Amino acid sequence: MPVPEAMKFYAKRLGYPQSETMGKILSTIFDTEGKQKIAGLLPASATTLAQKTGIAVGEVEAILKELRYFGAISRNQKINQEEDVFLLYPGIIELRDAVLLTPNVDLAMVEMWDHVIREEMPETLPLWEKLNIPPLMRTIPVEAAVDSRSTVLDVDSARSIIENARQIVVIPCVCRSSRHKLNKSPDCPAPEDAHICMLVNLFGQEALERGIGTLVTKEEALVKLKAAEDAGLVHMTRNNVKEDLALCNCCSCCCTGLFMVNQIKYHAFAPSRFRIKLNEEECVGCGTCVDRCQFHAIECDDIARIDLDCCYGCGNCVPTCPNEALILEEIRPKEFIRVT
Repeated sequence: MPVPEAMKFYAKRLGYPQSETMGKILSTIFDTEGKQKIAGLLPASATTLAQKTGIAVGEVEAILKELRYFGAISRNQKINQEEDVFLLYPGIIELRDAVLLTPNVDLAMVEMWDHVIREEMPETLPLWEKLNIPPLMRTIPVEAAVDSRSTVLDVDSARSIIENARQIVVIPCVCRSSRHKLNKSPDCPAPEDAHICMLVNLFGQEALERGIGTLVTKEEALVKLKAAEDAGLVHMTRNNVKEDLALCNCCSCCCTGLFMVNQIKYHAFAPSRFRIKLNEEECVGCGTCVDRCQFHAIECDDIARIDLDCCYGCGNCVPTCPNEALILEEIRPKEFIRVT
């Protein structure tokens, strides 16, 4: 299905102006002339939209409510005005996540997004590289893998992020729930409770208002963090230092970013400031680290063989090494982490 004429601007903004699958997605979530007309005028308030479209304010508000329920738009959480302002999601991943978090989302919608992400998105990556777009997410090391006597983690600490948060909202992992619905990750190591993606501070407000997120205490969040670490999942957060952020816990079988790293060889993540180091004399070649590495950076014969170019410094392999043959060493300064 071609992209609707009124939505071509948005398909182009998302990077998929000729995609028939994107045409089907946009035709499904913006399925009336009124919705498409409103989409073309965002960001705006209901009153402004009514004035510009000639649609009654009450009808505009009903359309906005429905679009927001299905993850097509969000309320601008960054500004406080007398009247709410609504906007389109700025990128493909944000829109995908918002749409697929809709309760009882149709399986056909899940399949369409999986096709876009796995089949069509890789074709757009050369342009991303040409534009020198920095990674959107960065790796956070498992704290047990870092010698706390010599290194202060602060912004490198998932625990610190949680302990300093004003609000923590947990949601189902979109990548994981989608792959599970499609039965494409039967051996996923993640805990059965898939609600281990955390939205910190203002990042969680939209999920709360949509009714798709759950507010948790810091203690509850730390329990979820420990479960993710025990399962060998990789902590990821935004690739700059801000107080509003997402804290993801990723596996190679489901995560979109790890798919891009491992299969497409695109640097979707920034590494942590650390890198693994092996003590060959202590390694017995048990292979435990191979199973723990979500970046496919380790092979094992008589001893572990590490491709350091593929190591993102998550430290997942360190705590489970029976001979303590692995450590994380700091190889990048704190200034490596972007602040803008």
